[in-house]
Amino acid sequence: MIYQIDSVKKEVDFNAVSKEHMYIGMMNLKELKECYYQFHISLQSIKHCEETSTIHQNVIIPHKNYYYGLINLINARDVFVKKDAMAFFIFQNLFLIVIIDDEDQHIEDIFSSSSNYVLDEGMSITRIVYCFFSELISRDYQYIEELQEEVEDLENDDEKEALMFTKTFKKLNKELLLLRNYYDHLISISEELQMNHHNIFIQDEMRYFEIFTHRLERISDNIQMLRDLLNQVYAVHQSKLDYQLNKTMQFFTVVTTIFMPLTLITGWYGMNFKNMPEIDFQYSYYIVISISMIIVWGLIFLFKRKKFF
Repeated sequence: MIYQIDSVKKEVDFNAVSKEHMYIGMMNLKELKECYYQFHISLQSIKHCEETSTIHQNVIIPHKNYYYGLINLINARDVFVKKDAMAFFIFQNLFLIVIIDDEDQHIEDIFSSSSNYVLDEGMSITRIVYCFFSELISRDYQYIEELQEEVEDLENDDEKEALMFTKTFKKLNKELLLLRNYYDHLISISEELQMNHHNIFIQDEMRYFEIFTHRLERISDNIQMLRDLLNQVYAVHQSKLDYQLNKTMQFFTVVTTIFMPLTLITGWYGMNFKNMPEIDFQYSYYIVISISMIIVWGLIFLFKRKKFF
């Protein structure tokens, strides 16, 4: 579908697109292959759209008379779900979205809301592209706040088992890393748009892309801040585990130290040589018990004084 956007949004046939009006359009890959020649789109761009295996990062390529880009849309709320994929073409009077994968119709919703908004803002390709990309990330702040709450919950949950904590940590860390790469790629796209190849955009309106770039940078910085906080939480959790392990090892060390001299005494007097005078002495048993008790209580007193437990 192609919309002519003057004072109202009016759907037109792609054959009716002219240089006198501004347009915004959306179609699937099959529809694009049927009319790409009308917009003077190169076959190489079409092949890139068909090779979905290459769409693992967000890229933008300036061609002779248009911009061509590919975007994997990450859902900030759940980055592990299947990603939506789209291509876009930016001409001087046309912004064309090509849907490659959009099962949840997320791209269609963004296209609909952004194309309605530009009617109130005036018509220029700069504003059209800016409105679409702004709408693309409009809900991401809320999702990132939810990620922040997950990180804070992980920090406050001291009772979480070590295995469950590690599993949650790895999931959040991977999630934040994917988001950081995603927004870095979007920053690269926005910076490329600021280059304004072939003067597609109005120079006085390039500030819109600067604003968009700054927004992306703030989001990226917030995600990096969450990654740093998550690593701090992990370090604190690991310190607690190390402390508990040290206390356990300290306890066993104290027990071993207490029983070591008792083991020596037991081994010494367990030899039962005939010429040992203590064997025939009637108070030997009580003396050994007394010496053992003195040693035990003496070591306990010493360890208590040294605050080993």
